[in-house]
Amino acid sequence: RPVVHESTNQVFSFLPSKAGVGASTIAANVCAAMGRQPDTRVLLSDFDLSSGMLRFMLKLNNEHSVPDAIERLRDMDENLWPQLVTTIQGMDVLHAGHLNPNLRIDPTHIGQLVEFMRRMYGVLCFDHSGNLERYSIELMQESKRIILVCTAEIPSLHLAREKMAFLKELGLSARVS
Repeated sequence: RPVVHESTNQVFSFLPSKAGVGASTIAANVCAAMGRQPDTRVLLSDFDLSSGMLRFMLKLNNEHSVPDAIERLRDMDENLWPQLVTTIQGMDVLHAGHLNPNLRIDPTHIGQLVEFMRRMYGVLCFDHSGNLERYSIELMQESKRIILVCTAEIPSLHLAREKMAFLKELGLSARVS
C-alpha cells in the first residue's frame, strides 16, 4: 500500500514582459491576499534566479534560497523545509538567493521540488525572470494560470506580444491572463 499524498493544482506563475513592470510586486500582493484566506497554505517562490527581488522587497534575512532547496532535494522532508522558507504576511517565501550568473538548474530537479511543494501547500506562486529559462518553462507547464504582467509602454507591450506568441507555440496560451 503506497503512501498517497494530496497534491494541489493551484499553481500560478507571474511572468514579466520585461524587467521592472511589477510582476514581483503583484506576485507578493496576490500571495499575501491568498495567505489571508482561512486554512490556505501559500508558498511564493522567487525563480528569478538572476536578479530576484523578493528577498529585498520583503526584507528577508533567511540565507536559504531556491538553489539551496534544489541542492538538498535528496534530504527534503517536512522537517528540513521550514528552515528554507520564511513565513511573512500569511505566506511562506522561498527567495532566489544571491546573484550567481553561473547557476544552472536541471529542469528534472525543478519537477521534483514542485512535487514536494504541491504536497506541502494549497497554493503555489512562482515569480519568473521573464528570460524564459528552461526551468521557468517547466514551471509554467506545471501552472494552472500564467499571469503575464506588462505596462502600457510600447517596449513592454511589444515583449508581452512576443512572449504570448512563444507561449502559444508551447501550447500554454489558454493558461495566460
